[in-house]
Amino acid sequence: MAKTYEVNESTRRIARLMSWMARRGIGKTQILTTKGRKSGAPRDVPVSPIELDGVQYVVSPYGARSWVLNVRADPLVTLRHGSKPREAKLEEVTGPTSAPIVAAYHARESYARKFMDVPEDPSQDDFAARFERFPVFAVRAR
Repeated sequence: MAKTYEVNESTRRIARLMSWMARRGIGKTQILTTKGRKSGAPRDVPVSPIELDGVQYVVSPYGARSWVLNVRADPLVTLRHGSKPREAKLEEVTGPTSAPIVAAYHARESYARKFMDVPEDPSQDDFAARFERFPVFAVRAR
């Protein structure tokens, strides 16, 4: 059984650290800036894109969080690593075709792994059966 992801002081500290590192160009984390679906205000969240077959993807291992809902409302975003912002359009990858992407993300991201409700040693079929739990977006040039 996976742990339930909840926003608390510990997860906020981790997000602040990852954001700090991304703003300085350290590591693989980037800052994803979306437009708030209700407020229209910019919203920042640290993400760890993964690249497969020359395409970069952003995965939400915690389900349809706020940033996912914002992207679904307006897919035009900014990704920033260090001082290099780039505008992009995120296209949702739906259905079982997202399984290899989520499997690769699961294998790479040990922190997120404990919150993903899959067996101990999951196969791509495990991710295909649960594709709706892990929103995936392809990063496209704007």
